[in-house]
Amino acid sequence: MTDDQRNDNRPTPYDDSYPSCERTQAELRVYTGDMDPEWVSQRLGVQPSSQQRSGERKVNSLGRERIVKRSAWFLSSEGKSSSRDLRRHLDWLLEMIEPSASQLGELQTIPGITMYVTCIWWSAKGQGGPTLWPEHMRRLAELNLECQFDIAFFGEDDDD
Repeated sequence: MTDDQRNDNRPTPYDDSYPSCERTQAELRVYTGDMDPEWVSQRLGVQPSSQQRSGERKVNSLGRERIVKRSAWFLSSEGKSSSRDLRRHLDWLLEMIEPSASQLGELQTIPGITMYVTCIWWSAKGQGGPTLWPEHMRRLAELNLECQFDIAFFGEDDDD
């Protein structure tokens, strides 16, 4: 039995079109202190979506240059799921990292390393919001991962 079938009685079943959402993603962020972010890839056996090293020069989409202050390793669901249901993005992210749960736990004990999951959610209509099921919260808790939300509510255009 799939999660979709087991949870048909939920007030908010999976909905890949999630009408109140314009776009969403979930990302594991690991700030590595003095360690090279590549070390995280080696420990977890997972390649990051991106990484940065302290002292690197980065140019943003506006052409502004900055110097990276903190080394970090990022694993993002962006481009991995077309769903606008945040739970699908969390499912993908958790499936990627749960096989390395013990290594993730070891990394969490190293001084200077911090990590958390951030969920980015853009509202399509200026109302509504993402839903998490207890299963998602349990899985995050078992990995000892804090979950943060970055939510933007732009609302509908008033030009009509």
